[in-house]
Amino acid sequence: MKVLLSFLFLTTGYFLFGQEPVVIAYADIDDFSWELFEGKINKKHLDEMGHNTGAVTVSSLSYTTLQTSPVHARITITARFHPEESWTKYPHLKDEKDALKHEKGHLDITEIYARRIRKIVGDAQFSADNFKGELKQLFQKAAKDHSNEQIKYDRETHHSINREEQVKWDAWIEGQLEALAEYTIPEIELQLVD
Repeated sequence: MKVLLSFLFLTTGYFLFGQEPVVIAYADIDDFSWELFEGKINKKHLDEMGHNTGAVTVSSLSYTTLQTSPVHARITITARFHPEESWTKYPHLKDEKDALKHEKGHLDITEIYARRIRKIVGDAQFSADNFKGELKQLFQKAAKDHSNEQIKYDRETHHSINREEQVKWDAWIEGQLEALAEYTIPEIELQLVD
């Protein structure tokens, strides 16, 4: 029940095989359900997390940039779910509703970090000649923080088994999504500094 931050893997896979992986933007998921999990059980995940693992949510953060003029840029920051890499043992899960809510928590944490990045980017000033490098540096730090948060989530909730901790995390996740509600729009227009 661990989320895998697959930013580098996905980028590498695209260039090696010429196929872009199937992803669903967080904003496009109306109903998070087991039907979204299309991947096959991954032996590597089981070896890493244990053979009792019942599901894995693969999500990632991504961004694209477009410099629309010498002093303007458009940046799109997205939390994405990877259905073909996410898998579950459903319907053979104990406490399947709790397990699904836990997995949704992983995707919600990815969205929280997308919103945090949008806020930071919107508040920052970027130089016209190096905004892509500055953005890349900011994004790499946020992606590392996101990965650490995902690990902490699984460790503290014991993959949803520790119900008391899961309730605390559910409240924290909901609070963060609400606190960052004004940053749900993926696209940001920037004025670059000369």
